[in-house]
Amino acid sequence: MINQKTFIAIVKDLLIDEKIQTIKKVSITEFKIGKNYLYKVKNNKLINIKLINIQKKFHNYLQKNIPLNNSAIAFRKNLSYLHLFEPHRKNYYFLRLDIRSFFHSIEIKDIKDVLKEYISDDDYIDKEKKQTFLEAFINIVTYKIPKDSSNKKFRGKQILPMGFLTSPIISNIIFRQLDIQIQKLCSSKKIEYTRYADDMMFSSEKDLSYVHSDDFIKEIRIIIGQMNFRLNEYKTLKAKHTLSLNGYTIQYDEIILEYERKKIHELRLSNKKTDIIKKMIHMILKEKKAPNIILKKLFNYRLKFECDKESYEKYNTEQLLHKILGYRSYLLSVIQFNKKYNCTQEDTISKYVKIINNLEKIAKQYQVKLEKLEKIVEKKRKSLKDMSKVSIDDLSLSSSLKNKLKEAKFKTLKDFYGVIENDLIDRVKGVGNVNAIRIMKVINIELKKLIGQSFYE
Repeated sequence: MINQKTFIAIVKDLLIDEKIQTIKKVSITEFKIGKNYLYKVKNNKLINIKLINIQKKFHNYLQKNIPLNNSAIAFRKNLSYLHLFEPHRKNYYFLRLDIRSFFHSIEIKDIKDVLKEYISDDDYIDKEKKQTFLEAFINIVTYKIPKDSSNKKFRGKQILPMGFLTSPIISNIIFRQLDIQIQKLCSSKKIEYTRYADDMMFSSEKDLSYVHSDDFIKEIRIIIGQMNFRLNEYKTLKAKHTLSLNGYTIQYDEIILEYERKKIHELRLSNKKTDIIKKMIHMILKEKKAPNIILKKLFNYRLKFECDKESYEKYNTEQLLHKILGYRSYLLSVIQFNKKYNCTQEDTISKYVKIINNLEKIAKQYQVKLEKLEKIVEKKRKSLKDMSKVSIDDLSLSSSLKNKLKEAKFKTLKDFYGVIENDLIDRVKGVGNVNAIRIMKVINIELKKLIGQSFYE
């Protein structure tokens, strides 16, 4: 258990009247990725920077001192998403279950019950004995969702926020006792089990189909229900011999070679993923398509505002280069993983090497092109002196939007040169499509007032 000297040393910079206060709304940025709401501590003020540093220290302490179940793969050193699949590779029946609202479903009482073994709920941080170590810790790692939050489901509820530095390790610690129960059940049924955050993977050999039964899923539902977790029923995935999930595929196959039957157990990228990569390479090298055309056709990019030619081309080149480098990393991860686990066929690896060579060739070309475009855009930005006269505070926007723009390093109208709506959404977390359009319209008006024209059409 953490001693008083160590605990006080970690939290001392946040003490106010010998106590740790709850985290205020003004210190947090709420934003949405897909269907998930994420929360990030702003690093714009000293007190927030202190909070981030303290969360880092607690993360390191928990990681070092509290054991995890070996079925938990996510957020652990030297383990990747591929480790979720590897133990299942030689099996035939596959089952994937997804936990609904994983982080935000963790109850505060469960955090207290599990962590009081490691962080005292009997020792006090203040002389008047009004706040225990555990209560202070809870105030540092949780957040009460405001009543005006867009996250309607959890308004007014104190949660373990998805996005906090400490949430991943705490989620694994909290789920540990459930992992143990699930592992015990699976062991009795000869079923393999691994978990990557909210993704639960199960598998069994060809003559053991119980893993696909409603009874087995019901047993898992009962176990996780002990801590208020629920399954995303529509994300349940059952498969025989081949499972594709999040860009990866496990494949069980049998082939006859002369007088023997050979079993093949392979872990690789999904055909869907490799087909997209090959098509992208073909459009670049053979069809000579421009980045904006490739982004639109392959990845459904829609740009509502277009700026000057070079800025527009720069943005599209950047986005496609990110895709190229991302796919290269995907392929390299499988190649490196195969070196250790021998999990991918040689001919598959050979194909990946050829694809990587093409991606690296394209990436070099795009990087050279991007450098040239960046110089042109920067030169134009410097020449537009009048744009620096209009500050963010001069724009006809709400104070909350102005603050978000300032946090993203936008100070004057000049900083917007070369920025398009999609880029603005990427840079300013939580601004959303509606507000991005509103900001661009206001900028258009200001530009027309200032220099008689706008850069956005």
